[in-house]
Amino acid sequence: MNILIAPNAFKNSINALETGLVIKEAWSKVRPTDHIVIKPMADGGDGFAQIVGEEKKGQKVTVSTKNALGQPHEGFYYKVNNETAIVDLASNCGMQTIKDGTLNALEANTEGLGIVIQKAIQKGCSEIIVGLGGSASTDFGLGAIHALGAKFKDQNNDVIVPNGGNLHRIKSIDLSELEDTIQNIHFYIAIDVENKLLGKKGAAPVFAPQKGASPEEVKQLDTNLEKIAFLTQKITQKDVVSMHGGGAAGGTSAGFWAYLNAEPMHGSQFMMKVMGLQQEIEKADLVITSEGCLDQQTLAGKIPSVIAEYGNQFFVPTICLVGSNTLQYNDEHPFYSIFSINQKFDAIEKAIQETKNNLEHTTFQIAKIFHLGKNKADQEF
Repeated sequence: MNILIAPNAFKNSINALETGLVIKEAWSKVRPTDHIVIKPMADGGDGFAQIVGEEKKGQKVTVSTKNALGQPHEGFYYKVNNETAIVDLASNCGMQTIKDGTLNALEANTEGLGIVIQKAIQKGCSEIIVGLGGSASTDFGLGAIHALGAKFKDQNNDVIVPNGGNLHRIKSIDLSELEDTIQNIHFYIAIDVENKLLGKKGAAPVFAPQKGASPEEVKQLDTNLEKIAFLTQKITQKDVVSMHGGGAAGGTSAGFWAYLNAEPMHGSQFMMKVMGLQQEIEKADLVITSEGCLDQQTLAGKIPSVIAEYGNQFFVPTICLVGSNTLQYNDEHPFYSIFSINQKFDAIEKAIQETKNNLEHTTFQIAKIFHLGKNKADQEF
């Protein structure tokens, strides 16, 4: 059999490449003669820059920057063909950069991402591809835009560093230095969700609780986003409220579109093209993908479901290995089958710690089922 392993990361546990290697090792213990190809995936979040940068044979450049809470952090981008920078929010100022796990939704910002982008521009990059996902902040991307030269001022004309909790204090914006910085620079943003900026399915109500926000803080963040959105529309004449995907990464997609003229692109489709996944699916007999939490959001264009949909076009079944599955058995989805790797009712922290072992065990059991089917078929002939 030809097996294509196209895994997504298990957030806060193992990255996409590690996930693929665990699946391959467990599968090969049962079926050592199968031909296995690993294509790690990311639709904008964890692992995006590394996966794309390495696939494009880029050079990794490390940068001293800040995490989401302003603490020193070693970030990076990949430089491709001396002119393109591949960077992602997650590895530079996302949730994974807060080592002690102490989240603060109001204080978190994206300044660290902006510092890395600024360094890439200084090194001669004129095309910046940014993966948006895995954020710890809800600051409309203004922390990053501040690092690139924009000056956000309060009612006293004092410059403030934007974060989720102080967006309402911004009364005026000086874009002159920013405009000089980004002149002749082309930005592209890979977005991993379809959510708009505001509303019940907006950036704050849907994603801020995952970033440590209390119900009261969610309301505050949503109100702050609304205020900065209308100020932004007044300044840039761009309707950030209506932008599809404007809620990605705490509104960073909307902010980058408005102030950096960034061109949005669907992270899943971009990754499929970069990794040549359609061709790999056509050659496969079976596709195995993965997702930390499989839910309705996954079905709204995230990488595992896009992979499965491509598989269905070529009559190649796709198995999805998940940490948790909130879908009902009769919900429509593109997967041939879904397996939860967690066999016990462990607390989430324990389950995350055991991801690698649970993934290995589940893959091993699935491979045995396939092997049994092959043996049965051989006996019949």
